[in-house]
Amino acid sequence: MNTKWILAVITLAIVALGSYKAGQSSVAHSSNSEEIKNQIRDDLVTLTQKDFEEYQNLKSLEERYQKADEILGKIVTVFLADLGVKLAFKSTSPALLDASCAIPAAATSVATTPPAPATPPLSQGTPTPTAAPATVPAGNEWKGMEKALLEVRDEHQAFEDLKKMEIKDLFSSLRESTAVSTKNSEFILGLYAGEITFFDRKKHKSDWLISWDVRLRNPNKEDAFALVILTRKDTGKVISRSQTSSGPLRDYVTVPGSKALIVNIRADAAYIQIYPLNGNNQIWVGNVYEQVKLGEYAMVGQVRLTKQ
Repeated sequence: MNTKWILAVITLAIVALGSYKAGQSSVAHSSNSEEIKNQIRDDLVTLTQKDFEEYQNLKSLEERYQKADEILGKIVTVFLADLGVKLAFKSTSPALLDASCAIPAAATSVATTPPAPATPPLSQGTPTPTAAPATVPAGNEWKGMEKALLEVRDEHQAFEDLKKMEIKDLFSSLRESTAVSTKNSEFILGLYAGEITFFDRKKHKSDWLISWDVRLRNPNKEDAFALVILTRKDTGKVISRSQTSSGPLRDYVTVPGSKALIVNIRADAAYIQIYPLNGNNQIWVGNVYEQVKLGEYAMVGQVRLTKQ
């Protein structure tokens, strides 16, 4: 989610709300619809100006999602307040009232829904498998396969099982993810190196080499150094360098109900979903995802990492 998308939503809300107010005024009063739209625009800009400045300064995907929900919530609140005033002074049939309130009510539930509780991050050593629920919700089948994967010893079998564990909606999983805290980050500290193997040779003519280096500046604070480097295997050319020089480990996250570690390896354009092979944190295997379009990712390959 980026600033242009948020601005587009705000503009749509302004036009819709301005048109609504102009329509209402044409029935009860003789008013200039352009002036009404301008007033609504000014009110919303004033309301959200500070929020936009804060949004643009946020770096993590999780913080931006939360701020975007907050901004949209304020817009919906203004719309509902205006709707309530209009309904109070104009006779409205029950059928029209139900139709008018249907969409704003749904929008309000999205804006005010609290984030799902996060599961504790992975701990050092062999993870304790979590029993799969009797019925796995649609779209989360991959979580139900994790227990069996963590017990696999053969790498070839692990990669075959991982192909069945694609996260169909990675965007939604990222929205409910929680960054690994520095206090619980020992299992990813140090230098890891490996290789990303792609499925489609027409799109990716070369595999990539990947390395990450994670170090804590102060174990008692959310202050760490993290660096991920991607390099073309055939030419040795560096594709990207994603670095956090200080602050929390925002690019290393976990998802509620899952044992996967999800790492942002290319500034939101690519992620890996990885697991320790047979519970051994020295070797990690997993799937690779690339952004297809805003809010949509596709699995494009697999990755193997070893601790150096």
